[in-house]
Order: sequence, then C-alpha cells, then structure tokens
Amino acid sequence: MNLKIKSKKVNEFTYELSIVAKWKDIQADFELCKKKIAKDIKVPGFRKGKIPDHILMSQYLGQIEMNFVQDFSEKYYILALQKEELNPINQAALKDIDFEYEKDFSFKSEFEIEPPLSVPKLKKNMVTVEKTNFISNQKEIEDTVNNILNSQSKTEKIEESSAEGDFMIADFQEVDEAGIAIIGKKEKKYIAIGQEPFTNNNKELLLNKKVGDTVKMNVDLGSGSKDYSIAIESMQRRVPPKLNEEFVKTMDPNCKSVEEWKSNIEKSISLEYEKKSEELFNSAIIDQFIKLVDPILPLSMLDSYLANIVKEVKTNENMQNVEDDKIKEEYKLFAENNLKWYLLRKAMIKDLNISIDEKAVDNFIKEAIEKNDSQKAEIERFYKKESNKSKLADDLLDQQILDMLKEHSKVKEKDTNTADLHAGHNHP
Repeated sequence: MNLKIKSKKVNEFTYELSIVAKWKDIQADFELCKKKIAKDIKVPGFRKGKIPDHILMSQYLGQIEMNFVQDFSEKYYILALQKEELNPINQAALKDIDFEYEKDFSFKSEFEIEPPLSVPKLKKNMVTVEKTNFISNQKEIEDTVNNILNSQSKTEKIEESSAEGDFMIADFQEVDEAGIAIIGKKEKKYIAIGQEPFTNNNKELLLNKKVGDTVKMNVDLGSGSKDYSIAIESMQRRVPPKLNEEFVKTMDPNCKSVEEWKSNIEKSISLEYEKKSEELFNSAIIDQFIKLVDPILPLSMLDSYLANIVKEVKTNENMQNVEDDKIKEEYKLFAENNLKWYLLRKAMIKDLNISIDEKAVDNFIKEAIEKNDSQKAEIERFYKKESNKSKLADDLLDQQILDMLKEHSKVKEKDTNTADLHAGHNHP
C-alpha cells in the first residue's frame, strides 16, 4: 500500500505521524467492511446478506464509514510505523481522523518511542565503586553446626525440671476470681516454653517445673486473658544428636571426620559470602554507570512498567486490598532503576557491538556437564528447552557487559566482619 506519511518529532521521545491513504488503495478494504455489515443487517423484503448495494449505501453509508475507520486505521498505522522504522512503547493516540466514501483517508497518530541513548566513550576509572569483602568468623561456623544439630534433634520425654524450649502437654482449668474451678471449662493444651503466649512472666512461671506440678497464671489463649490452673501432664525436650563421625556420615557420606565436615561448612559459608559480595558489587557498578549516563524515561514507559508490577504484587492475596498508588510509590525507584539499566544495556550492546555467539553458550553447557557429570542427563534436558538456553545466553551477555564496566571502574575494597551483619541470622 502506498501511504503518504509525514513524521514530526514533538519532543525527545514523542513522535507524530500524519498518514494519508489514497482512495484507490483502500477501496478493497472498504468493500470488505461493507460486505461484513451487509451480513448482519435485516431489511424487510430482502434475505439477510442479499441487500441491493444501492439500498445499503443509501441507508447505511454512515455506519459503514464509521466501521471502516475503526477496523482499518490500526492497519494503516502499523504499516506507517514499519515504513518509518519506528517502535512505539505505548498505545498511540489517533486524532484528526478524516474520511468520506470515495475520498482519501487521513489521520494523525501520536506516540512515544524509547529515548535515544548514546554510551559515552569508556575510559579508565570512569566511576568509583566500593566492593565489600565479608570476613566470616569461627562463632558463625559453630552456630551453623549447632543449627544443623538442632534441626536433626529427636523429641524425648523428660522427668527433670523444665527449661526454655521444652514442650508440655497440660490440662488448662479456667478458674474464677476466687481460684475455684469453673465447671465445663477444662481442656488439654500444648505449651512451647518461650513461645507466645508463654513468654515473659508466663515463661518464668513454667521454668523449673516437673510432671505433676500445677501452675497458676493469667494467659490469653485466643479468647481474651483468663485465669487458669495448669496441671502439667507430660514434658518433652528436643535432644540434638552427638557430634561424631557417625552423625557426620549421615550428613555427608564422603566426610571422614568431624573436622572435615566443619571445614566443608566453613567453605560453604565463605562461598555464600563471596557470592553476596559479587552481587552487591555488580549492583553498585550498574548504579554508578546509570548515574553517569542518567537516561531520561518517557512517562508512559514508567507507567506501563509500574502497572505490570501492581498486577504481579496483587497476585498475593495479602496485597489485593492495597491501593495501586501505594504500590506504585513503593516500587517507583526500583522501576526507574530497572528501566534505566534496560536502556543503558541495550545501548551498550548496540554501540559497543557486544554479542554472545552460540558456541559460547554450548561451551558453558559443556563445562557445566564436566563439573557435574552425575547430572549430565538433567543438564542436557534443561538446556534442550529453547527458553532456558536463551536465558543462559542473556546471562552470559550480562556478564560480558559487567566485565567491561569493571575494567573501566576504580574499585575500593572494604572488609566487613560477618559477625556485624544480619542480626539474628547465622549466614546469608
């Protein structure tokens, strides 16, 4: 189709297209629209779909013209975009629509495109980035060992005095202000000493007790605070296994000693922190280059991204009643950074001619199999799926971009003791 197109740049990322389609080029489309309408119209004296053309045109021309504009303006708009090699990022606004039967069809469309972005020439020490090296400590290793032991604990009945963390089965007898039992208000309950509602003073009342003891306390079991006389029926305690070679072999059959097992745990923790350090470092590099280039975001681009975030967040039942604007405000900075990195990454790939060929992807898969020979079939099956292979190619491309940015960054290293991190957690 021979369209007459005039392109006008309204601002940095807004375009306006003036589109004219000659009648001789659109006549066939108009006839299709006319036939479609004719199929659905009932006129007395004529079978459905058999209305004479002169009657159809005299009585329904306005409707046909309107439907033609609705059905075909999108088609001509897309053709115009293809000819102008433009890629909108939002739904175009169509305006100044002008069409009459046997005359040319003209309209304008306004839309936004991705802002053009040029990558500055890369040079040494373009940005300064801090890299944190996490230094683990012996206590962290011991805490991890103890957590593993506790996770493998067995519950055993005890006769000795109760301690925090012990469990009780007890009869809860509700009593009145005088301490007299209320008939029909007795039930058996499970107690975890140190867990709600058996904390603070209630916890203290339950410590150093034995089976057969009775404890009086005021406690809220879900229907308000009430006075109870609690008769302890039985007590249990989680008893961790002994740390010896026998236990170690149940955790890792390849370990020959407790020392070797602890060493492996230390290595595992160190690897976790190295991974964490690298992730933070990569994010810091990206942030610094985003600040350096400072891409401008079209409003429609940000709005569309935030709208998708809102949809995703609201798939969580707990978030369905949260206002959209509140979610958008919370995720605005995240969305801006992600979009700016998307634009910068895209520009770098284009301007610096960065690419990942299929051979590099295949080599990565080959190396993964060599390192994990026992999982060869599983790895091959995973990467046989094209979407997984494509994701790997993107990841390798990202790594190549990051490596390039690192080469042009000044790195300041800082050591941080992991004992000062993540209060209440033993490792990342």
